[in-house]
Amino acid sequence: MNQYLNPILKPPMSKEELQLLPLFNHHGRYVLIETVSSALKAIEELKKASTLGFDTETRPSFRKGEFYNVALLQLANHECCYLFRLNKIPLSPELVGLLEDEKINKVGVGIRDDIIALQKMLKFTPAGFIDLSEKTRISKVLSLSLRSLCGMYLNQRLSKGAKVTNWENSVLSDSQARYAANDAFVGLLVFEKMFV
Repeated sequence: MNQYLNPILKPPMSKEELQLLPLFNHHGRYVLIETVSSALKAIEELKKASTLGFDTETRPSFRKGEFYNVALLQLANHECCYLFRLNKIPLSPELVGLLEDEKINKVGVGIRDDIIALQKMLKFTPAGFIDLSEKTRISKVLSLSLRSLCGMYLNQRLSKGAKVTNWENSVLSDSQARYAANDAFVGLLVFEKMFV
């Protein structure tokens, strides 16, 4: 992993500059994974990649002490983002095996909390994770968001419109699914611009 110690750094953009950029639009497809059999097929595809975009979504809580498990785990290669609906299928040993595989990079932003939330569902030892915000940290208290990194490295604006929605809905809307997939795709594409 030594080659990932020194990213190509770019200057941060202001909110005003970000607003002027075209909206991020990735043409990769997404697949909702809601059965164990489809999860196993998706995992076999994902294991072929050396680097995956990674993110999770959790139903928002608005009351003190209210807690929800991770509802959606997103893992993306270049062609497809697989959206594992963990409120419908278990965090299986096969999926955990992917999260523990040190030979496959899993890249995203602010992933520490995502990993902790997943570990509350099933204990595992994460390996191969690269947090892009840590690689571009400006100071001890300021790190860059995925939206900022999308602007800096891809010259596009990432929509955050569906962030605070119910990720445990029985049916995810297309806008929810596309939003979730884009977060994982952006992580993968930014990583390549930073390190390749």
